[in-house]
Amino acid sequence: MILDLVFGFLLVFAGRNFFWLCVGIVGFLTGMQCATALGFSTAWMELLTAVMLGCLGALLAICFEWFAVVFGVGFLGGGYVLINMFPSMAGQEQYAWPIFVVGGIVGLCLMVIIFDWTLILVSSLLGAMLIANAFHGPEGFRAFLFIGSALTGVLVQYLTFKDAANQEDSRRGK
Repeated sequence: MILDLVFGFLLVFAGRNFFWLCVGIVGFLTGMQCATALGFSTAWMELLTAVMLGCLGALLAICFEWFAVVFGVGFLGGGYVLINMFPSMAGQEQYAWPIFVVGGIVGLCLMVIIFDWTLILVSSLLGAMLIANAFHGPEGFRAFLFIGSALTGVLVQYLTFKDAANQEDSRRGK
């Protein structure tokens, strides 16, 4: 899906810099899963639910920056990553919500403790997951694509984070 590739590349390369976009994308992805779980059978209802949650997430991220990013990326992003890392278990209804909640709690705690690094890591993993899932090739190729995209995202976002920190230090005269 082309939307997965676009969202994936945005998250991999700019997830930390455009945190509001990251929260909006996580809201959209969560909205797609919630719409399916709520039993919306038509594609337009799933899309409408996803767009509404994505816009709400982006708006909250702009208005209530810290809370929205910590909850939106930490809890929802952590839950989304963990549920997609264990699709066979998450496919069983009795395990889906506990897996999501555990991933969400871990992501939330990490966001509170090490905000920038968690934002870089979760956005890179989410983006890499979307990029790899957009292709329907052999499993080995998709695994290679996921690992390569995730590592590239962490590296690129780290370098931009480090560069921004160095510029801030030079402005302060350190």
